[in-house]
Amino acid sequence: MRKFARYAWDHIVDHLLVTALAVLLTTSLIEISFSVSFLNPMARSLSNFSMTDIFYDISKTKEQKEQSDLITLVDMSEVYERGKLADIITEIDSLNPVVMGIDVVFDGVRGDTLGNERLMDVALGVRNHVVWSCKLTDWSDDKEQFCSTTHSFFADLCGIDEGFTNVQRDVNGGTVRRFGVLRRAEDKWVYSMPAKIAKIYTSEEPSSDAEMSCAINFHAVDFPVVPYDKIKENADLINGRIVLLGATDDVRDMHYTPLGLISGLHVLAYTVKTLVDHQAPTELPAWLIILLSLLVTLFTQMAQSYAFDATVRHRLGSVECLGRMGVTSSVIFFAVVIILVDASFMLYMRDNVNLDVKWAIMCTALLGTARLFYSVIINLTGDYAWPRSLRRVADKSIYRYESRERTKGKIDIQQSTLEL
Repeated sequence: MRKFARYAWDHIVDHLLVTALAVLLTTSLIEISFSVSFLNPMARSLSNFSMTDIFYDISKTKEQKEQSDLITLVDMSEVYERGKLADIITEIDSLNPVVMGIDVVFDGVRGDTLGNERLMDVALGVRNHVVWSCKLTDWSDDKEQFCSTTHSFFADLCGIDEGFTNVQRDVNGGTVRRFGVLRRAEDKWVYSMPAKIAKIYTSEEPSSDAEMSCAINFHAVDFPVVPYDKIKENADLINGRIVLLGATDDVRDMHYTPLGLISGLHVLAYTVKTLVDHQAPTELPAWLIILLSLLVTLFTQMAQSYAFDATVRHRLGSVECLGRMGVTSSVIFFAVVIILVDASFMLYMRDNVNLDVKWAIMCTALLGTARLFYSVIINLTGDYAWPRSLRRVADKSIYRYESRERTKGKIDIQQSTLEL
């Protein structure tokens, strides 16, 4: 360990400059990928990737998933008549859920007069808490708000409690990882449906970040799904629970998430559970992720350089061969990756903290290329740079190759010594 520490310190300038070059290469490749059209999908996928995706995927493959005793989904994918929907809402309400969320916007009065009237009667007569859906529309970048809202046709007449159900996608990849808690619409702040449901259930203000949203915890959960025509038979899954009524099999309301393609109703369920259980993953600040990536890259550079130097000087030709082939550098790289992923996984599972290590992995993966570029720069500087002081600095680098002129000079000196 002392030899490693001494080696690292003696050549700290080389290590720092190689690390900086690896970071520069990483950022340059990302910028180029976004700029070049045929590389753009790859760059978007990379920027949209999160380490939590791996953890959620692991939880999805478990045989014994968590069974939700908090939220029940009622599927009405095959129901289109408003009168029938009114009957379903009444039947659920009679079984006394703590709160019901209805993921349907009844926009506009249709030809079904009796169904419209039945819905209005139900909206006025429900005994338990019900949160109805609305959609925020017409986003304005100038005003930084939604300029209009689509309500159910009876919203103003019945004074219903509403929450928006707009699903929030990542800009680059379209993957749903967050859900809005508060949004600005028509010069006022409005709650989302999951936020209102969580507020009613816990009697607490739902937590959110600076963007007025929360990161959804997609740790795989089995939410009970009750068919619309078997509600009474499943009264135990309704009473005292949060009930979400909506479509679980509507192709128009399917979204890509870390768990794959799931319905909008399931997205709402995961969001409600996250808010109620206060399980939103904690995102570490960007400066801390950057600092960690730099330190990991620097340490990996030191370890790989030391391992190469130790192996190529070894008395056994097989060991020297492994070093020159880059085997030791590859082993160190994979060891660093395994340690980073394991640390990230343990931190998430134990403390619910998302440690994003993808940037550290990318930078360490490009260390070999960075060393090649750095070696070229050092040798060009050592052979041609002016003034001579800069050339002398380059000559001290561990990546400086012996030129023929310098090697000949050393041989002449050795020969003169022998003759004497």
